[in-house]
Amino acid sequence: MKTAKIISIIGHPVFHPTWMMIMLLLSGLTRFTPGNDLTFLTITFSMTCLVPALIIVMMKKWHVIKSFEMEERDDRLGPLFIMVLFLYTTLRFFNRFELFSLFSFYLTTTIVVTILAFVITFFWKISLHSLGWGNLTACLFIMTTASIRMYLLYFIGCIIISGIVAAARLKLKSHSNAQIYTGFAMGFATVIILYFLFLL
Repeated sequence: MKTAKIISIIGHPVFHPTWMMIMLLLSGLTRFTPGNDLTFLTITFSMTCLVPALIIVMMKKWHVIKSFEMEERDDRLGPLFIMVLFLYTTLRFFNRFELFSLFSFYLTTTIVVTILAFVITFFWKISLHSLGWGNLTACLFIMTTASIRMYLLYFIGCIIISGIVAAARLKLKSHSNAQIYTGFAMGFATVIILYFLFLL
């Protein structure tokens, strides 16, 4: 159970933008100096993970939410809204750099998926972990099939890790099978639909 808890924390979608930025920087497709690379990575981590996490901690301290696990519907709405705001702010920043078009696409899909999660939360407790992993996996799938073969290993790794995280969430009894599978499928499908609508 403890291992499942650790996997669930490490596999939280709040870390995904930072991981995506690391993969892009390691690919060499962003032709910046190492110093600038660190700056962009720091901005990404701060805006999409650190600052939102600190705000959520304060929300818990002020009793706006009951727990960090956000098991109840009302506990999810505030943090999801905060994430949308910071993801959009980060997107506006990176839209200024043409070399970060892939990252901007990823952020756009993440915003859409997060908004979908916000709406669905009013009716059903879908797995946010699975939504995020479906989103990330689909983006890597598109990047791999778009003649960028260097992302193939990342794509395969993402599939494997998605399964491990899903198993951990089930082990913790945080979600049902339907909530896990629907979350991944919806996250994946949303990215594919957006790709065909806007980028083809």
